[in-house]
Amino acid sequence: MRFFPDSSTLLAIGSFSLRWYAVTLIAGIVAAYLLMSKGMKAHGYDVDTVDEILVLCMIGGVIGGRVFWVLENLSDYMKYIPYIFAISDGGFDILGASIGISAMLVYYCVRRHMSTLRTMDVIMPAIFLFAVIARFGRSFSDLSIWLANGIDLIGFLLLYFFIRPYHEGRRRGDVAAIGFMWLALSRMICKVFGWDPTARGVLIPAAAVELFGILLYAAVHKRKPTKPIVLFDLDGTIMDTRSMVIQCFKYLFMKYNDPRNFTKEKRNLVFRVPLREAMTTLFPDQDPDMLVDEYKKYQNSFSWSDSVSLFPNVKTTLDELWQNGYLLGIVSTRLTSSCESWLRQLDLSHCFGTILGRDLYEDPKPEPGGILYAGKKLKRGHDSCVYVGDGLNDIRAAKAAGVYSVAFVSDPSKKEALEELQPNKVITDMKELVDLLMENHEWADENC
Repeated sequence: MRFFPDSSTLLAIGSFSLRWYAVTLIAGIVAAYLLMSKGMKAHGYDVDTVDEILVLCMIGGVIGGRVFWVLENLSDYMKYIPYIFAISDGGFDILGASIGISAMLVYYCVRRHMSTLRTMDVIMPAIFLFAVIARFGRSFSDLSIWLANGIDLIGFLLLYFFIRPYHEGRRRGDVAAIGFMWLALSRMICKVFGWDPTARGVLIPAAAVELFGILLYAAVHKRKPTKPIVLFDLDGTIMDTRSMVIQCFKYLFMKYNDPRNFTKEKRNLVFRVPLREAMTTLFPDQDPDMLVDEYKKYQNSFSWSDSVSLFPNVKTTLDELWQNGYLLGIVSTRLTSSCESWLRQLDLSHCFGTILGRDLYEDPKPEPGGILYAGKKLKRGHDSCVYVGDGLNDIRAAKAAGVYSVAFVSDPSKKEALEELQPNKVITDMKELVDLLMENHEWADENC
């Protein structure tokens, strides 16, 4: 066994040789996967989606990279055509790999109701990072490749730290478009200055990819954002249940405390924090889960028709959005049957394409499961989605799903706590939502 027998080999055992390129290739895949996972998780996607995308990216990258490589060196491969398929000997072009990956992502995203541009903006920096790390394996035997790697490293830093973060004027797809342009320019520079011996017949493919990147950038800035789906919490957002909530807590104070202890400060508390947290604070000697169950049973034992009403301008706003073609949905912690019953009583059932109570999705808010499932049910996904809620867990769930969060302040005492979570927008009247949806930007939490 010999370490570093030559500049391109890490380890040699008899006839077996472990090349530097193989080591850095694997390291590049791992690094790209971790970077991609971070971005996709911030957009509300789970690890299964990331794994599926990785497999497709590898397949698309290998096919696209090999096809471009063969076309760039076609005269050599025409001498012995079967050698085209000898991929174990290497020979892949990063431009072709990026095009192959893009084709696979288009197919995958269309089938999964995902935004191709948003996904490509996550994948493109990972492609650069992979290229930089993987190419290190050849840098040990050819020092000029360090210059080529330097260009792509600058490209990665530019994309990830300057183009990707949200800023005024940025559009979904900018990272992908600029990435294509940078990759093509990098290959042309390497060809002209001879910094990468693999960049042989690269000028024509590079020019084509450069043009593709320019056209994509122009199209991205010309397109209008997709009309989003708009999802709502129910209690405290659409219908005013404050009187009902107070009556339910009074019942618990009568049973486990003293109604005189239910002061104004404590009444404000129950609207500022999640239900279980309120139980823990107000009844420290009781089991909070038991109290939550009892609270809900008591609430479900009455009709409360005289205690519940719509907030001002809710009905006119929902009707206007529905008439203008917006897909609307409810994601609530109530049971679905209770949500449907209230919406019928309030004459709003016709507005909503999906109504999800806590019995239809796993992991209640602040987990994003309900929002993600609503996007699937509406066959639109959640990449262009607005979630409107009045509670802290509503905003936390929207952030976890990577959607555009709107905090509806129905109770002024909750405003400060809601603003601390940095929702994308804060409104105090539901009619503000109509003007908000006329704004020209992407409907997602692009700060992630």
